[in-house]
Amino acid sequence: AASAPTVRPPDRPTAPGGQGGDGTETAEERLRKKSTPLVRKIAAEHRVDISTIPGTGHAGRVTKQDILGFIEHGAPASPAHAPARLPASAAVEHPVVEAWPGDRVEPMSKIRKITADHMIQSRRISAHVTSFFEVDYSRVAELRRKHKQAAAERGVNLTYLAFIAKVCADHLKKHRVVNAAVSGDNVIYRAEVNIGIAVALDWGLIVPVVKRADELSLLGLARAINDLGERARSKKLSPDEIQRGTFTITNPGVFGSYAGVPIINQPQVAILGVGAIEKRPRVVTLPDGADTI
Repeated sequence: AASAPTVRPPDRPTAPGGQGGDGTETAEERLRKKSTPLVRKIAAEHRVDISTIPGTGHAGRVTKQDILGFIEHGAPASPAHAPARLPASAAVEHPVVEAWPGDRVEPMSKIRKITADHMIQSRRISAHVTSFFEVDYSRVAELRRKHKQAAAERGVNLTYLAFIAKVCADHLKKHRVVNAAVSGDNVIYRAEVNIGIAVALDWGLIVPVVKRADELSLLGLARAINDLGERARSKKLSPDEIQRGTFTITNPGVFGSYAGVPIINQPQVAILGVGAIEKRPRVVTLPDGADTI
């Protein structure tokens, strides 16, 4: 690592209370306000000038992570307001919690740990704004009822998710801003429409990707979703099949939830969460203008 600069002496003689002789704030007092005793101790041990490190804490305070990152890499740590510059593999520190008598302690699976860290980083990187829409599935339900048997005879399970994925694939071509990624100060509008489908497993969450989903028919999409889901559950996916997604669909509705607030799958810019599909009363207007339930 590059040699770190040494601690500089205060700008001027320090009066009691950390104020200069003329009552102005000294460099020593600024550093004290800008850091904690632990950070100053680490800086002194490694002969690091805290004033050269951009602080990512409250009001620009230099945190323990800032000083350690500076010492390790010989450069300032990434500011908290620009987390997109954090390395993708940066681990998230979780607090250690005491186990009580009778508790069972077991390590997280690797995929669960990676997912947890990935989601926490996504919250830091992207401003998450959630909107909810109710959609009348009556006509979709009727289409599915009419064609489900014929699809099954061709070895395809025609699910509601296939209809949703098909509509998304068609409209992502029209609304490229949703089929995109942010890279620094640039926006990358993806040419391909690759839809990730989140699959919940006993040991964690995985998102296999349907490549070029916009080029597939409804049955083709249904077949691809079924195949990827089955191979995800049997741990038979290749690394390439969980990469290069441009948009993600997650379906917490299968667990009965009315709605969910999913976290964006980086480096994508949007995610669709599907709630439960069920019968609900609703006021509708008939062609003659009359309202009915």
